[in-house]
Amino acid sequence: MDFSRIACLVISAALAARASAQTIAPVDYLPLGPGAQWLYERATGSGPKEVRVQVTDVNETSSGTRYLLEMPFEGLSASSRLEFTTDGRLLLRAIEAQLNDIFDDLPSDPEGTADVQFSPPALLGESMLVPGSAVTQTPIDTEVDAHLDTGVGSLDLDIHVTGSITATWEPAEAVDTPAGRFEDVVRLLIEMKLRFLEDVFDEDVTVTEHIDGVLARGVGFVQLRLGDATYVLLRAVIDGQPIGDFPEYEDLVGLAFMVPPVLPLDGRASGEAAAGDLLLHDIRLSHTLFGRAVLEAVLDHPSVTGVPILVEGKAAARKDGGLNVEIEGKVVIVDQKVKLKVKQHLYPGATTLDLVVKVGDTKTTIPITIAPVPAGAVEVSLDGMVDTSTGSGSERKLSSEGLLRLGDVTYPITCKETLKVKDNGVHKRTYKFRQTGNDKVVIAVEATSTSVADFTVTSIKPTLFKLEIGKKKVSGVVVEVVGPG
Repeated sequence: MDFSRIACLVISAALAARASAQTIAPVDYLPLGPGAQWLYERATGSGPKEVRVQVTDVNETSSGTRYLLEMPFEGLSASSRLEFTTDGRLLLRAIEAQLNDIFDDLPSDPEGTADVQFSPPALLGESMLVPGSAVTQTPIDTEVDAHLDTGVGSLDLDIHVTGSITATWEPAEAVDTPAGRFEDVVRLLIEMKLRFLEDVFDEDVTVTEHIDGVLARGVGFVQLRLGDATYVLLRAVIDGQPIGDFPEYEDLVGLAFMVPPVLPLDGRASGEAAAGDLLLHDIRLSHTLFGRAVLEAVLDHPSVTGVPILVEGKAAARKDGGLNVEIEGKVVIVDQKVKLKVKQHLYPGATTLDLVVKVGDTKTTIPITIAPVPAGAVEVSLDGMVDTSTGSGSERKLSSEGLLRLGDVTYPITCKETLKVKDNGVHKRTYKFRQTGNDKVVIAVEATSTSVADFTVTSIKPTLFKLEIGKKKVSGVVVEVVGPG
């Protein structure tokens, strides 16, 4: 008898048992968050070629963080409300049931749904658990109000839902997918057996749903079993980072061009200004790319000192190279309402921004020294485009942070890209540049390419300080492009 071989088998079995008994935290294996999404392709069986899982809503509450998750269920619905509690437990709080999928004899309403709230919520996993020894079952008994809009009128339904939800965590073997090989994995099986009793049409239906998947640490589901089909992870975007099979193409990292000069005010004010018995100090003037100006300062008045003021509004570029400034604000000084306003056309060479201060019927103009410099050179640098959606077919969504320099003023920007890969191999792109923190597009760019060598910008549409600049006035376009890898 080969005792050494037996000893090896015993040791191997002991190691396997120890590995299977490892304590895990579900939150480590199901990384949910804003925009998280996963795309799977069918490896075996029948069904759709691809299925998707994605987080469509995130809500912070006192008990924990709740996520609306779209899942490829077969009968109930695609929407489930999950929660990771503050102590790390995983709960299923609600599902959205499609009424016409459950009840055969109801009048048709494709939008008819029932929000099935579980109270208490179904426990899917303790904050710490041991795969192979973790089974939870939650009895369900809840009342649901539902509404149908049909071709023959509206119906209100009372639905009684009973049954149980069972979650089982088990050890799992490594999984090979197009997104990579995942070895730190665990299996999660969820069975929902729910009976729906409806009062108006006297319907009584029992629905059973299964989730059978393998979760990888830091990635989420890397394998799903749906009916007779097995789906494996193709690609994912988690916490803004892409994972898996994202094809690489050439893309933009830098852009420069010239426009007719505009007049930025950002940082162009001096620190103090005075008129009569009014004094401004600590003056700060900012001017956004999307045409908003903000004047902040501290006002001293004979009756009070150290009054902070805020004057804001639009500062829009003019076609003649000037700038329309219309900003205003209010402040109270010793129970008196004080109005603050600038309404002025500025041009290159302007030396003051005239702030009108109205106290009662008395107006005083405080000339604030400025030194705006016309700027026509635009330079953009990007950190590098990163996928923000898993995409499907020939279209992808990407984004990048970066900087835009206009003359000697620098602005943080965000660029969103839509990339379409045509059947003829052409890569068609649309870029939308925005100042960080705002949703107004300040530059729209279109480009095509098949490689770094033939990357061509076909259109640039700047809108700087609210002024739309026609393509005939854009010149000297230079791009910086990087290739795969």
